[in-house]
Amino acid sequence: MREVLILLAVVGLLIALLSPNILAMRESARIQQCEQNMKRLGTALYSYHDTHRCLPPAAIWGTQDMHSLALNASKQLDIFTRANWVLLLLPHLDKTELANSFDYNLPVAHEQNLQVRNSPLSLMRCPSDTYNSSENMHQFASADDSTIHFARGNYAINGGTHTGKIGYGSTASPSGDYSHLLIDQDSRKFQYWGNGVAGFNKTFSFGDLYNGRATLVALEEIRAGIHPIDPRGVWSWGHIGSSVTWAHGVNGDDYGPNNPWARSDDFIGCGKLHDILGVEKLVEEKMACVSYVDVNTQATSRSQHDGGVNVLFLDGTVKFISDKIDPGVWHVIHSRETPADILASDFDEHLNTVNELEDASEVNHASISEKPEQAPSDFLNSTDMKFVLIPKGSFIMGLPDDGNDYDLPPESPQHTVQITHPFYLGAYEVTQGDYEKIMGINPAFHQSTSEDTTSFPVEQVTWNDANEFCRRLSNTPTEKNAKRTYRLPTEAEWEYACRAGSEQPYAFSSVKSMDDTSGEAAGKTHPLPITKVGSYAPNAFGLYDMRGNVWEWCSDWFDRDYYSRSPLRDPQGPKHGYLKVVRGCDWIYVGEGCKINYPITVPWKHNPFIGFRIVCEMRRE
Repeated sequence: MREVLILLAVVGLLIALLSPNILAMRESARIQQCEQNMKRLGTALYSYHDTHRCLPPAAIWGTQDMHSLALNASKQLDIFTRANWVLLLLPHLDKTELANSFDYNLPVAHEQNLQVRNSPLSLMRCPSDTYNSSENMHQFASADDSTIHFARGNYAINGGTHTGKIGYGSTASPSGDYSHLLIDQDSRKFQYWGNGVAGFNKTFSFGDLYNGRATLVALEEIRAGIHPIDPRGVWSWGHIGSSVTWAHGVNGDDYGPNNPWARSDDFIGCGKLHDILGVEKLVEEKMACVSYVDVNTQATSRSQHDGGVNVLFLDGTVKFISDKIDPGVWHVIHSRETPADILASDFDEHLNTVNELEDASEVNHASISEKPEQAPSDFLNSTDMKFVLIPKGSFIMGLPDDGNDYDLPPESPQHTVQITHPFYLGAYEVTQGDYEKIMGINPAFHQSTSEDTTSFPVEQVTWNDANEFCRRLSNTPTEKNAKRTYRLPTEAEWEYACRAGSEQPYAFSSVKSMDDTSGEAAGKTHPLPITKVGSYAPNAFGLYDMRGNVWEWCSDWFDRDYYSRSPLRDPQGPKHGYLKVVRGCDWIYVGEGCKINYPITVPWKHNPFIGFRIVCEMRRE
């Protein structure tokens, strides 16, 4: 008996020791199967492109049966949703029989397409997803109260990491990477697309992609919804979250894989999901969503793997991406507009970047003489640009506006900053006339044949353009002889100059009063038009349009949690990055209830509401 007990104990110990290894081996096999599925889908994408000279759209949305063409805001999904990218790939996946049984002229939800949409596709299933099963088919409630069932799926096409906002914004708030919407009532045309590889009724060819195929995401994992009414992870359903990832970059609050934020994914029906499961369950399952946004707006990549997701790049390679990937890297690997050279070298190092903890090198603050009191309070340079002396001092950076100090992001805390040197900052935003004098062109969107816009701020310039303007101005013979050089301000310098010595929260209101003549536009419900610089009164430092007219590029790379580790003295921003800071008011989240970084922009893109002003540095003898 004793020997039996010993033997059982030994066997139990061996099982305990081997169980983690067995589980790890099983998960490894599941991940490999998932990778193989994605590679087959990647091969089919190439075959489709060879046949059609373009990649498939995210989905085809029909307009013929719809009165309103605002399909992106409609809840009548069963009426207008036709074939999505997976259904279009069926003939290229050796699924000819299934493709032949699908009527591409009818909506997916039509009775004649029941067999196809109910068919579980092993190719569209990642074995790690415990919710992808026939017992958990998606149930869509149509307008006539009928229930339409769909089989689950685990792969989505990359719709992009743009913001969910449509269009480039306004003086209230420009949008960095934004979504595009085309509606033409006369031709009954509808298109909806972002910066990814596929849009709704919108296709892209390889020739449309600036990003390299080895560095651009084509497909990525998504999870099957955790309740039948959860529409996420449905292989034949051409919608955001179902078979398309969308708006999950830096310009939103759903950035990165497996985003844990309690209000991350936005889709139709999340409110009912909250009623049934509760927010705690959704967060626990890492499948959170916004209860009060009942529209398909954003959805990120998700999986049940430990610590990350699989993504398929357009060259056919599959890589496992950590949940801790730098949000900027995540943003640009999903954008077809990312210049190929940005990610071409040391790509795996980019993917392994978690966070940039090193600061940029401090600039040479040799702009003012050893006796600041002898420096002029302002001056004009050789091109008649006026510069104002900004005194050194300290301030609370990130101080929330009065009345909007709730639900503050913990990664962007208010913090004391010291500006240890006085500096000269442009009294005005760089004008169209200033820009044309130095660069020889006027790229501004806000030009007119009936009005002289020379004194309007220049916009539609990239960060790279603004930086080049500083370089060329610094190299003009007159400025070189005067030993003056120019640069963009740091974000800390910009906010310090905007607050103009105030230590109090700014009394912000989203609605302008009838007697408001300040010219303030940032965060306002009704934005002001672009106008001549200096049309309104300056702030206490003598600076114009710090809260109005165009928003402005700063020198810093963007990192959402930089405020939490910013140095006390003269912060320069992170040493490396992928998007640049854009500011338009005293607080980076001005007017935002959800505290989202909408204006942050990659340095190679321009916007009709983003311009710049510059710092002048005077070299000592």
